[in-house]
Amino acid sequence: MKPNPGEKSYAMPPANSGKLANFVTELTTQNKNQTGVFTLGQGVDAFMSRVSLINAASSSIDLQYYIYNKDITGNQINYSLYLAAERGVRVRILLDDLKAPDSNPQLQILNQHKNVEIKLFNPLPNRSNKALGILSDFSRLNSRMHNKSLTVDSLSSVIGGRNIGDEYFSASHEVEFGDFDLLLIGDAVGDINRQFDEYWNSEYSYPLSVFHPKRYSNEETIEILTKWDLEISEAAQAEQEYVNALKNSQFIEYITEGALPWSWGNAKVLYDPPNKISANGVTSPLLDDLASTFADTKHHLYIISPYFVPGKAGTAYLKKMVERGVNVTVLTNSLAATDVVAVHSGYAPYRKALLNAGVTLYESKVTPNFKPTAWRGSTQASLHAKSIIFDSKHIFVGSLNLDPRSMFINTEIGVLFENEELTGKVIDTLKTAITNSAYQVKLEDGELLWYDMASQKVYSKEPDASIWRKIGAWFFRVLPIEDQL
Repeated sequence: MKPNPGEKSYAMPPANSGKLANFVTELTTQNKNQTGVFTLGQGVDAFMSRVSLINAASSSIDLQYYIYNKDITGNQINYSLYLAAERGVRVRILLDDLKAPDSNPQLQILNQHKNVEIKLFNPLPNRSNKALGILSDFSRLNSRMHNKSLTVDSLSSVIGGRNIGDEYFSASHEVEFGDFDLLLIGDAVGDINRQFDEYWNSEYSYPLSVFHPKRYSNEETIEILTKWDLEISEAAQAEQEYVNALKNSQFIEYITEGALPWSWGNAKVLYDPPNKISANGVTSPLLDDLASTFADTKHHLYIISPYFVPGKAGTAYLKKMVERGVNVTVLTNSLAATDVVAVHSGYAPYRKALLNAGVTLYESKVTPNFKPTAWRGSTQASLHAKSIIFDSKHIFVGSLNLDPRSMFINTEIGVLFENEELTGKVIDTLKTAITNSAYQVKLEDGELLWYDMASQKVYSKEPDASIWRKIGAWFFRVLPIEDQL
């Protein structure tokens, strides 16, 4: 495609007035050059934090996501963005084109607002069938922007593993993604701004209007807004249990009391540059930035990655860490729990080698006994959090999976945060979740066994996985696709 024809723009200075400035400025002044972090482990807290930030915005909102669904939570976030634009807030929305619902009238109405601009990253030429369109320029279009961030008033950001969609915010009846985000204030926010600007102004980001030039009339706009408002009202009435869960969320309780328990420390924002998508899978800038932290780890390494495909090189690297005295623990999805069977097929062949190397391996259940993020019983749970903990000192949280796609194909972002007290709490929470919601995979007499940490039952086959999942995993395993997983 031709170079991006859009005009460049940049993050606005931190707001010095408004609800968010009143809440944040004194804290950041008292903790100069540091970053304050509040963890968002529960889906309802993660949703309310985003909506609360948008509702508090007085000057700017920058939003960047890989998946952006039109559902209950997506509709509400879009409506909150529209109301923010109506009160004069500048809104920039950057979406990866592969999963962007760019024909959504809500996005069209937002995009034609004078205070809103929407861009699509790495757009596909085939607008009717994007997946098929990848074949026209596979090396470029196969690479996607997997980054996820929301920044308001240049004062606060949310960053982590969640996309925008009901399954990420405990609002889906079908599946619950166990995920993890950080709410940030202070020093790191400026670096997230710079990351966003780099993507926003890159040659790979195109204005939505290039692909959807239609402008709605005033009458059409009023009709869509009326329908939009009705959809939100009807959803709120139909999902009273969820609405009550939102009202009673821990985040809202803290905000109401004006006492969010911030953890303060040094933070580094690490991210791949936009032009990684033209590097043909030979570099992993973000992982390179983490290399020294891996090398400095002396005692404990915890890897939480829903899509974990270490490959021969990664398996050998973890083996060397164990040999130098590091206790390496990995939590990933079981075959029954994963939402991408193909990725599990790439991970499964390395289990025996990892266990022989001394790595401790856990797999999350599809129906866990204990779900700290759940407010109701979804029919399926799936791990989606992406975190790495180094020596109970540093924690990395972001969009990065430890698989070839994240490392070498897609672009990613994350925050490396230093705070021993917070990291210790996260480890304690992780251990409780593993005990109640995971199998430990062991190797006995050359065969894999799955130990249910809660019931102490032992399984000799992939627990809870249907025959069709097992057949699918076998099928993908025989295909030469590991470097794409």
